Amino acid sequence: MQNYKEELEKQIQEIDALITQIDKNSLRVKKLSNCGIATGKSNGKDQYYWVDKLTQKRKYARIEEMAKLKKVAQRDYESLLKKKLVKTRNDIVEFLKLYDIKMLENVYLGMADARKKLVTPIIEPLEIYVENWKKEIYEPLGFSEGVTEFYSNDGIRVRSKSELIIANMLEQNGILYRYEYPLILKGMGTVRPDFTCLNIRTRKEYIWEHFGMMDNVAYANKNIAKIESYEQNGYFPGKNMIMTFESSQHAISSNIIKAMIEEYLI
Repeated sequence: MQNYKEELEKQIQEIDALITQIDKNSLRVKKLSNCGIATGKSNGKDQYYWVDKLTQKRKYARIEEMAKLKKVAQRDYESLLKKKLVKTRNDIVEFLKLYDIKMLENVYLGMADARKKLVTPIIEPLEIYVENWKKEIYEPLGFSEGVTEFYSNDGIRVRSKSELIIANMLEQNGILYRYEYPLILKGMGTVRPDFTCLNIRTRKEYIWEHFGMMDNVAYANKNIAKIESYEQNGYFPGKNMIMTFESSQHAISSNIIKAMIEEYLI
C-alpha cells in the first residue's frame, strides 16, 4: 500500500508558501484596511459600494475606482482563503500524527514465522513486495549473432550505448528494473518496453522507452504509432511512462536521464 506521508508533507509546504504570499500581498493594501465592498444590481448591471468597516456607512463606488475595488476584493478573497488554508494545514498536521501505513504491514510482520506460512498477506510488506518483484521470471528476447555486446555494471545485456547509459544510471541509483519485459497492448499485441522500472518508495511501475533514431523517418513513423498505442492503453508520459529521445545530431543527455530518475523513480 502506498505511503502518502511525503505527499502530505509537501502539501503542507505548498500551503505555507501560499500563506506567506497572502501575508505579503496584504501589506500592499494595508492602508485600505478600513475599506470594505458591498455589491448590488441596477437594471441588470453590477454596482459596487464602499463600506466603511468602522461606521458601516456606504458610498457609491465610481467607475474610476475600479482598480482600487479590485485590490480590496482581492484582499478579501485572499483573507478568506487564508483561513481555509490554515484550517486545512492544521487538519493535515493532526492527521499525520495518527497516520501510519507501516502499522498495517506490521500486522503480518509481527506474526510468528510458522503462522506466516499459513497466511497470504492482503497488504504485502515492502520487503516482500520488492523480493517478489525481483523474482519475476520472463523469457528475454535474444540477440543476433555478431552484434556489439553492451553489458551494464550489473551484467544486464542491452542493445545500444544509450540503453547502456540508462541501465547503468538506474543501477547506480538503486532502481529496480526489468529489461524488455513483455507487455500486452490492446490493438498491438505484445511489446517489449526497453525498461520496466519500479519506484520502491511508491511501489509504482514505469515503462521507459528510449527512441534513438528520431531523424530516421521510417523509425520515427513506426515509433509514433507505438507511442499512440501506449497512450490508447493508458500509458502516458509522466504518469506511468518515461520517454527519452535522440538523433544523429542530438545525443542522449545524462543530465536528462538523471532528472527523469529523480523525478519519477526515487
